[in-house]
Amino acid sequence: MAQEQNLTLYLPFDEADGAEKAYDYSTSRADGALTEAGYEAGRQGNCIRFDGNGKCEVTPSVLSLNSDFTISAWIKNVEPCRRICVVVNYSGVNHKYECPLDTNPDTWYWLAVTRSGNVVCVYLNGTLVQRAVVPTSFGNPVGVCFAQDCYTYELGFGCVDDLKCHQACLSQEDLLSLLDNVKQLTYLLDGVDFKEYGVFVSASKGLLDGLKMKDPYRVEFDGYHGAAIDLSRPRFEEREITLDCFITTTVGKLEFVRKVKAFLDLFSARHKVAEGATLNADLCPAGLHRLMVDIHPVKALVYEVYLPDATDVEKTWNDARMTGTFALKLREPEPVKKVLKHIRTNSSNATTQFTITTNKLVNVYWGDGTTTQDVYGTAVNVAHTYAENGEYFIVITGVIEDVEAFSTNDIVIWDKV
Repeated sequence: MAQEQNLTLYLPFDEADGAEKAYDYSTSRADGALTEAGYEAGRQGNCIRFDGNGKCEVTPSVLSLNSDFTISAWIKNVEPCRRICVVVNYSGVNHKYECPLDTNPDTWYWLAVTRSGNVVCVYLNGTLVQRAVVPTSFGNPVGVCFAQDCYTYELGFGCVDDLKCHQACLSQEDLLSLLDNVKQLTYLLDGVDFKEYGVFVSASKGLLDGLKMKDPYRVEFDGYHGAAIDLSRPRFEEREITLDCFITTTVGKLEFVRKVKAFLDLFSARHKVAEGATLNADLCPAGLHRLMVDIHPVKALVYEVYLPDATDVEKTWNDARMTGTFALKLREPEPVKKVLKHIRTNSSNATTQFTITTNKLVNVYWGDGTTTQDVYGTAVNVAHTYAENGEYFIVITGVIEDVEAFSTNDIVIWDKV
């Protein structure tokens, strides 16, 4: 689709307040640098907040105004701002296009501006509000902005969420698809959608539940009630995940058996060990697999799990449609983690790296089936090269709260989860 193929900048502004960067989730990886701006709760997740003097600067430029383009974003004015004006500037005196829009403060509006040759269109919440033919003598635009009627501030005053730039003029149908794009909940095992095997998840337990704490260090003193408990450094047991599933086929018993076997066989493969690394079988049981729950357009819940017990599929044999139900009981042995995202588009950005300082061992699962084990030390640089283009979630497990320093050029999806 055009909106996917020509996306040159995607800033969902989902970072935590206090972050100095806005991650770009497009293949451009042109992150924004914040100055006097922050984050707060937005339409979905967080949004960026401007207080009149702040900005988010993206370098290098990833959108050419010399060809067709689309810019879209959710925008919320705050008092006293009550108007947004879409402005496309051209070289020359008074060479510009303007489209003023009345808005209510503290209300989210989805704005989009498209350019195709000398035709400029403005959309509000998916509705075309103005189509203008700009004189061809104006040439190409030199700037585009969503301006406000707040004249006491030097820069923007309000909130922005889900900013996207496309190097194409999207149709209204494409724009409505963007507007209505709600991420469908998807369960994947090692990158394979459960639904490819006819498996659907009806309920889940343990994905977001609090972890059970291990028994803390305790001392009992004679003559005193109870015990002295050390709760300053809590440690947690493995995560238990239960997915209530059903599997269905429409071509009878044999196909049903094949699908059940093929799905459960996914758990019998092995992780590969990254080149130059060693696998400590005592610390990392063979057979861990990547469970990913896709809940958000740019984020996901990620777990390295294994299937410890047999799975009983309850069914009634039928020559036509077959349906069976089962509880998939998974275990995550290393439940505390940091999650990164790396986007590989070509050989120049095939390598991911991070630098970590920790005196506790951490393990790294690169998202391509390989793992690096037992990383520790001061300012240790850890790198990995991906062979294929794609988006990879990197899971770093261990006592994450004891990591003294950490830096990376990748996107930090979850700092600690």
